[in-house]
Amino acid sequence: MLAVAAVMPGTARADAESTAARCVGKIQQTVDRSGFVVADRTTETVQLINRLLNVGRVEAAIAAGRACVQETRQDLRLAANYIDDVANECLRKLVRMEEYQLARRVDYARNAAIDELGSMLDRQEWALSDALGN
Repeated sequence: MLAVAAVMPGTARADAESTAARCVGKIQQTVDRSGFVVADRTTETVQLINRLLNVGRVEAAIAAGRACVQETRQDLRLAANYIDDVANECLRKLVRMEEYQLARRVDYARNAAIDELGSMLDRQEWALSDALGN
């Protein structure tokens, strides 16, 4: 009986670490996918803006930039909601396991991911503004 009791704490810790790693991985994958989507959308829209400006369609170029930002905001809001859901579920599990340090690690990953999503939008807005000559 003593041998089983000695093995269980290590197993529980390994399960907690595995849970935290999976959650952080899902969060990072979401950030990475979002980054690819934003980069592709930005590149395509900058090219469209350049084409529209070359033929004198300034209002259409501005509208394309606005539409791009609106789509990106919506996509990033969905990504942030997903990240929150993943993190919250993971935090509940880790707190039940009394793994507070791992829970803090997951919460830190969530906060860093949300910050990165905001930075993606900022970079997109700057690129579109540059393309529009602002």
